[in-house]
Amino acid sequence: MKHLVHIVAALTTKGFSGTLTNRHHGSFHPNHRTTLSHFFTNIPWDEETLLRKLQQWMLHRVERIVKQENQPLFVSIDDTICQKTKPSSQATHAIQGCDCHYSHTDKKSISEHSLVWHMVHTMPQAFPFAFRLYNKAARKSKGELAIEMLSSLDVRRPMNSWHPSQALVEACLKNSLFT
Repeated sequence: MKHLVHIVAALTTKGFSGTLTNRHHGSFHPNHRTTLSHFFTNIPWDEETLLRKLQQWMLHRVERIVKQENQPLFVSIDDTICQKTKPSSQATHAIQGCDCHYSHTDKKSISEHSLVWHMVHTMPQAFPFAFRLYNKAARKSKGELAIEMLSSLDVRRPMNSWHPSQALVEACLKNSLFT
């Protein structure tokens, strides 16, 4: 987890250019740059384990804030988009995973990535907890993706939505997670 904290700090630092040397310098990592290189090239990455550890760390941090400040814990479930800005004819690299989705803002179909995500937050802080890329070809709805992600979070979930999914509400009720 220590490596991950330093890496994220470097990636979010102003002026980050993407090089390993730049990443090491920006992270203020106490070990030599070659240690970081070894970490990236030789250590096997198990994404599910990494995500689970990160989620445990976030929940622990948020629960500590909840107890210290007597604040409620919230979970936001939403979808968001990342629009492809260049037409395919002008793109230098192909963008995988883009689908055409209807944009309510632009009133037309646009090429974009669509994500379903969970945020865990208290009043003062918010943490991205889980996200899944929505892919029309996978034949799984955004609601089904949200229900899958609910199983990884063991907290009570208040619900406030203009159009809640019946399946999502039932999944919360089944686990006594709805308030």
